[in-house]
Amino acid sequence: MAKKKTKAKTKFVVETVSTFYEIFLVEAENEEEAKFIAQNADYNASKWLGQQVTNISEFDERDMPRLKKVDSYYFSDGYATIENDYLLYRKMNGELNGNMPENKIR
Repeated sequence: MAKKKTKAKTKFVVETVSTFYEIFLVEAENEEEAKFIAQNADYNASKWLGQQVTNISEFDERDMPRLKKVDSYYFSDGYATIENDYLLYRKMNGELNGNMPENKIR
């Protein structure tokens, strides 16, 4: 039986903006203070409304300094991929990241 050819994959940087509807219950002296508290507090309820892709490009190691500057938390030792209909996480060296779940997504 002939082996199924595996198509070579490319790593991409996909940049997105997510939108959430959130509710905050706060106690404040006025509306301005209520807004300030909500901007700094944990929400009482949150519903994800969707995601928009703002930029997509092929990954290049030279992008890492820029990507790491975006946030103090940037997980730079791995990427997500699909294999046999499962979403998997691999380390940058290609090894399976055993700390992450394998989820069937197709």
